[in-house]
Amino acid sequence: MKQKYVPILLTLGAFLAGGPAAQARRHHHRHHHAAASPRYSWEGDQPDMSPVLVQPYVLPADTDPERANFLRKMHLEDGMFVKSARRITRRDVGSRDLFILDITQSLEGGFDSVNLYDRGVLSWGIMQWTARTGSLAQALVFIKRRLWATKRRRLWDKVFVANGLDADPDGLIVYGKRLATPQDVRRAFRGTMQIGKYDPKLMTHWATVMARAGRQPAVAALEVEYAGHVVDAVLKKRLAGLPYHAPGRAGLTVADLAANDPYAEALVFALWTNNPRHANSYVEDAARAARGVSDSDDPALWKPGAFSNALLRLCHGSRFGNWRTRAALIEARAEAVRGTDVSGLTPFERQYQTVLAARKAKRALEMANQGGGKSQMRKAGKTRLAKKPSSQ
Repeated sequence: MKQKYVPILLTLGAFLAGGPAAQARRHHHRHHHAAASPRYSWEGDQPDMSPVLVQPYVLPADTDPERANFLRKMHLEDGMFVKSARRITRRDVGSRDLFILDITQSLEGGFDSVNLYDRGVLSWGIMQWTARTGSLAQALVFIKRRLWATKRRRLWDKVFVANGLDADPDGLIVYGKRLATPQDVRRAFRGTMQIGKYDPKLMTHWATVMARAGRQPAVAALEVEYAGHVVDAVLKKRLAGLPYHAPGRAGLTVADLAANDPYAEALVFALWTNNPRHANSYVEDAARAARGVSDSDDPALWKPGAFSNALLRLCHGSRFGNWRTRAALIEARAEAVRGTDVSGLTPFERQYQTVLAARKAKRALEMANQGGGKSQMRKAGKTRLAKKPSSQ
């Protein structure tokens, strides 16, 4: 009997099935302008059937020991890929979710990015959802349901079904056959179980199908919508194993630790997208380090930046994947928002600049008040000493 494959994002299903009030708020927020003009630069009415450039990926014969070790850990092999031609643009980034996804795509790829050369077998889209882990099936089921619910089933059938791919809650279906195991997935998309080998015609077909799907404006918009749900799920998930929390609350979340710092949230999400298990370990270690330099179990009372600085230090010293690169990219974005040149900032980052300025002004006022209070206390002390009668 074939072992049924269980996707790693099953917990997201529970999140999406949350309270009706929360769901109503989210859907109202995301679809309030559905009938109005396009909200994003990639949206449009016409399908995009532009040519797709499928390129070969050849595993480098690297002689550097550290690099060779990295390649082995990443389980890379010869294959194919499509470099993204459709992305979230800077001018579209007006919310926290889009800001985090903008950073994510700079690390993972755009709407039409396709990767057929690593352990995921087939990875696609703005978060590089993978066929092997089941995250691709989860994303496609969401897209399918939304297209059907909005009377756009024809687009799903044209882009996916007509080219041999379908999905349901139990996983991917290729040419009518369910992919029940990782072995099924590999045979379906690479054509062989041999490591480093593949059927060029078959892989070119799937690379083209998936890239073209990601270029459809409606599909791209749904990639963002689904990815936004994933962002919420990751940042709001209760962290096990950490005793810190605000008074009256049970446990804490990544959002609590980040303390409204979108760059810290983006870093956690960038790590989680690459490897959820290792990301959770880094988050917990950074939280312990932040608590070690603070005076309270309530993260809201920790020293400003204690958690994000600790997480950055861990990433800068990491040998896991490309986490040093990920941290450096996000740290550079965080430094830019604190500068004076706004030309390269997204609309969200410009808004965040005003938040930082307000926080800075508030801290300056608090320090001035504290200084004034101490000065008054010193004056009062001197007055009392002056009035004290001398002993005879």
